[in-house]
Amino acid sequence: MLVLALDTCLARCAVCLFDSSKNLVLAKEHVDLERGHAEILAPMVQRVMMAADKKISDIERIAVTKGPGTFTGLRIGLSFARAFGLARNIPVIGIDTLQALHLSTDQTILALTSGNSGHAFVSRGAGIELVPLAQTQPEWFITGTPDLKDIAMWAAKQPVPAIMPEPVYIREPDAKPQVVVKQVGTEKAEALSAIHHAAFAHGWSKADLAAMLEVPGTKAFLAEVANEAAGFAIVRTITDQTELLTIATHPTRRRMGVAAKLLNVALPAAETFLEVAAGNTAAFKPYVKQGFTEQGRRKAYYANGDDALLMKRGPV
Repeated sequence: MLVLALDTCLARCAVCLFDSSKNLVLAKEHVDLERGHAEILAPMVQRVMMAADKKISDIERIAVTKGPGTFTGLRIGLSFARAFGLARNIPVIGIDTLQALHLSTDQTILALTSGNSGHAFVSRGAGIELVPLAQTQPEWFITGTPDLKDIAMWAAKQPVPAIMPEPVYIREPDAKPQVVVKQVGTEKAEALSAIHHAAFAHGWSKADLAAMLEVPGTKAFLAEVANEAAGFAIVRTITDQTELLTIATHPTRRRMGVAAKLLNVALPAAETFLEVAAGNTAAFKPYVKQGFTEQGRRKAYYANGDDALLMKRGPV
């Protein structure tokens, strides 16, 4: 079995391709970093596959660390693994960071510091608890990182899970990141293109977006979370009618209210139209909450054969 193992939790981005039938690492790569996982993970996977002389279709299982760890890093790794698993229809096996460390150490108790909170994540072999640093022992802490070969070997032996792995946070963040939306122009075309390519299989190019924004009546709205681009929407208004041309949320920023905030800011209180793929339920629900109703359907409109739903709102 070929297992692709990923780790983005502990200030690094690491990829390993493992052949469980031969107990052999075919290729691996890692980079130590605090941020930027989203930009380097997919190219790293591609390089590892090329080094192993294997195709994406050869991968039979994905193993991924799911936290605790850096908030953004673990979400990127999980989002990538889950999307990959869904696209290829293969199992995705999640393992928490301390369990992954247990695979390659004889220590019965392991701990990781929890940022600047004065606490540590502690595993005594089953489950994770948040413990004040004053109640921990120095020998519990390990300075290394999970061995992806051990993770891949473990994942190859696991039963196929019924659901996708979820992130391990232990506790909710003290404050939810705020979504800030601002109108932008062609100077942001490259950033918008990067988001579009991350959100869709056939993203629009920088040139396409720049040309679109030069058409009179066209406006682009960029959403940021913690000063990082999270999503955008483009609308075009002609007389008293507005059309939503596209809306995209970066996969690492989904379920944070980005799309809803964009719709609230970008769409005026006027008659508004849009099209959405019938199978895109994640996008359909926010539109319904915004007051859009289905007006018609275009059969097999998209390249994948999906119908396009024609939706309308307003005036309100």
